This record gives sequence, structure tokens and C-alpha cells, in this order.
Amino acid sequence: MTKNALVIHPQMSYYAGGELLCLYVCKALQEVGYKVTLACDVFSPADAERFFGLGSVVRQCNHRKVALFSPMFPYFGSLQRIPYAMKMRTMLSKTDADVVFSTQSSSFYIPKRKLFHFVYNILDLFGHPPGSNLSGPENSKKPIKKPFYFLLHQIRRLFWDRYSPTPAIFFAVGSLVLQDLKEKGYENSNLIFPPCRTSFKPKLPKKKQVVQYTRILPNKRIELFSEIARLLPQYPFYIVGRTPPERSGVNYEYSQRIMRELPRNVTFVDALTREKPDLLEESKVYLYTGTEAGIGVALVEAIAAGCIPFSPHRVGAVDIIQAAGVGQLFDSAQQAADRIERILEDEQTAQEVYEISEKASMFSPESFEAQIKKLVS
Repeated sequence: MTKNALVIHPQMSYYAGGELLCLYVCKALQEVGYKVTLACDVFSPADAERFFGLGSVVRQCNHRKVALFSPMFPYFGSLQRIPYAMKMRTMLSKTDADVVFSTQSSSFYIPKRKLFHFVYNILDLFGHPPGSNLSGPENSKKPIKKPFYFLLHQIRRLFWDRYSPTPAIFFAVGSLVLQDLKEKGYENSNLIFPPCRTSFKPKLPKKKQVVQYTRILPNKRIELFSEIARLLPQYPFYIVGRTPPERSGVNYEYSQRIMRELPRNVTFVDALTREKPDLLEESKVYLYTGTEAGIGVALVEAIAAGCIPFSPHRVGAVDIIQAAGVGQLFDSAQQAADRIERILEDEQTAQEVYEISEKASMFSPESFEAQIKKLVS
């Protein structure tokens, strides 16, 4: 008898860490005999192959199209999101599924089916369509708007009381996210490390250079990367990644400002990790500067490549550095610069580099897949 699973990931088009996790969930389910239906906006085996080398996983999935929210009227957007979410829920409820995985926190689910729900940031909890969660604005300083926000708040409460998902388990991708979920009363929450590609190998000798693989977005805090680079003008710094595809809005304006203000010793390389692995494998230091509470996969890929990772305190990357027992944390740009310079100038044996690389195995896709398979066995 065929077993069926539904994997819900409304916005697949990002092709970042969350999408990698989604496809490894699909892969694990397929390997234990499940027929997987993937509910998402973009269904492209070619893109999955280009970004992650997982095109065959997508080809084996059925597809349920998740339409993006498009309001009919310019006002009262929050109210319009409610019927949209209910429409999508009705559509998904017709999917034949024995188990459901929500790999991008949304309000979608199938009633009476076991649901495993992944959360990367507490601010995004049940956050698709954007703004549909209870953390949205519920008040205004302008007296004329107060009645509207009161009504909106009551409607949201009514909607979520009746239709919000009740996952069997929340999986927090980071200890800070786990703490936030527990504080909100979700005691059925567990920490999980996301699947990270650990196939990168060090190239020796390591070069005295610093790298970060990232998308140019505000939460990546590339201005801090640039500030540290300015303090170390004698060393080359590299940013490898993508700028936002949109040509307007906050993300676009941020990326344009960052590009204009890059120091002379910082080079931007427009490429995917799979297209340009050499800078990762050659560099001695990987410098993460973001603010994300969840665990990012790029830092683990850097460890696999033999880089020494650096991260600010109080972010999700700290989980990786502490679990792997390699890397350094910093509180300021000057402190980071001082410690990076010391690391770049220290002698490092080939054995030490390979020992760093081996620490990445605990975050491997195989380890993640084993946990998913255990859930459904």
C-alpha cells in the first residue's frame, strides 16, 4: 500500500537554506517509500538541480500550486489574507496525505493529519501569507485608526482560534528559535540542525583571505562585513552571492547602497555556492555578520571547507560554533578585526585544517535525513 506525504513550502523561489531543508525532507520521505506532493509556488527540477543538485528529488514529487497572495483592493490587506488562507487550506485538504511537513511556517495544513512544522524565526511563525500572523500591527497612534485595528485584532483572533495549525512537533532551526517557541507556550518544540552540504574540501595551503557566501539582504548585515574589512585593508575580503531579483523596494535599495560602499579590498562575486566553491575552499576565515536567529547552512559549508568561522554573539550561528567546537565570536568590528588578523597570521598545519573540516559531518544531510525517517517509521 502506497504511503503519501504532503510537504508545504509556499515560497520555493528563494532557493536558500529553507528550500534546501525542504528538498531533503522530500528526499528522506521518498527513500522510505512515500509518494510526496510538494505544495509550493515554483516547481522547477532544473532550478533545484542548479542550486542544490537535487533536481531528481523534485522530479519525483507531485505538485500542488500555491498561488501568491494578490489583494483585490489596496486597503484592508490583512482582512483579504484570511479568505486567501482559507481557500488554500481547502485546496490542500483535498491532497491524499498520511503525514504533513510544513517546511516554511505557514497557516496551511490538513485537518486530522499529523503535522511537523519547521520554524526559522519566531517573527515568521505562521507567517505565510505575509502579515497573516498575530505579530502584525494591532494598534495605531492615530485615534481615527484605533477602531479599525481593534476590529482587525478581533477578526485575527477569531480566525486563528478556529483555523490555526496544531503541529505534533515544532522543529526550531536554532536554540534561540527554540527558546522563543517555548516562551510562547509551544512545549512540543525540539531543536533540529538543518541539512548542510558537507562535500566541500579544503584547498591547501589556505590563503590569508576572508569570505562570506550570502544573499545581499538587510538581515545579512553586510555593512558590518565591510566595516571589518576596512579595519584590515591589507587582506582581501570576498562576498559570494546574489543580489535581490526585484528592482525596487527595501531589499533592492539596501543591496545598491552596499555595492556602492564596498571598501577597495572587498570583491563581490555574483555566483551560487555550487558555481564558485573555490573561494570557500581556499579561504582561511569565514566571516558571518547576520542577525538571523536560525542556523544558516553556509557556515557549516565553510567548516567543511576547512575555514575558521567567525560570528557575532546572540545569533543562530553561535549554535554551530559551539556544537562544532571551532571558530570565534565577537562583540564589535574592532574585536573581530583583531582576532581575524591573529588567525590569518597564525601558522596552520594541514592536519589542523582537515580536523576542522571533519567537524562538519555532524550537520550532514544524512544526519538530518535519518531524523526525518525516524519520525515516519
